[in-house]
Amino acid sequence: MASRPDFEAQRSITPLPVLLTVDTVSDSIMKLDGKKALVFGVASEDSIAYAICQRLAQAGCSLILGFQPRFRSRIQQLVATLPEGTELHPIDVNVEGSTASFFESWQANSPGAKADIIVHAIGFAPREAFDRNLLFVDMEPMDVALRISAHSLQGIVRHALPHLAPNSSTITLTYAASTRHVPSYGLMSVAKAALEAWVREIAARLGPDGHRVNAISAGPIRTLAASGIPGFDGILAHVERNAPLRRNVDQMDVAGTAAWLASPLSSGVTAQIIHVDAGYSSTMVPDDISE
Repeated sequence: MASRPDFEAQRSITPLPVLLTVDTVSDSIMKLDGKKALVFGVASEDSIAYAICQRLAQAGCSLILGFQPRFRSRIQQLVATLPEGTELHPIDVNVEGSTASFFESWQANSPGAKADIIVHAIGFAPREAFDRNLLFVDMEPMDVALRISAHSLQGIVRHALPHLAPNSSTITLTYAASTRHVPSYGLMSVAKAALEAWVREIAARLGPDGHRVNAISAGPIRTLAASGIPGFDGILAHVERNAPLRRNVDQMDVAGTAAWLASPLSSGVTAQIIHVDAGYSSTMVPDDISE
């Protein structure tokens, strides 16, 4: 007959040490003091990138903003709300040589500086890409959308390589339309699919050196860029009715996840598409189907 387990002996086993207490977790959650973040894509106070800047700054991170020249006056106003010492350098990823010029400008201002975090929040497609059937969109606007919204991640990371701190974290923003049809999103669906492919490829190339690359797939959020999508209000209303949390997410929801991805707490996470969408991506048949 098999012997019974010695439960008393098991109780006497010395428990494993507690590595993290509630206090140490809260102290380390967003500890980014001394870290430097390159942030691309701040366009207004409604930008997801601006919310990420706020979160990173709260955690003690220094900010270097790459801004599109046409938004200069608006960005200069926003900088007044960010920590003193926030740097501004122009960049237009649709212009040959502009990415290289950004890094030259940053290094001239801060020689030898290293980036711990890169935030890529850049996306654009010409108006006609939304106004026309995607089958009849010409090659030029398609090239523009892919170059700005997807391939720019490769360009930024490539130029950043000599200036990356050990164990850096790169974060970009995508959308669920990368894997499913969303009415009126059109060409940006193709661009986001390409962006996610870049995330996987770059993560695989840089992983052996300790660098991480991830994307946040945010739910629909009212931003300057989203305002150009036909029927966007209807999309917001639909998601609010059917997401498990019965609400839409906002910029700060995404910013919180970005800060986590920037921190050591996510040190084992790379090549991932992380959904911040109140759970909407988990649904197939919406609850309002019977209405």
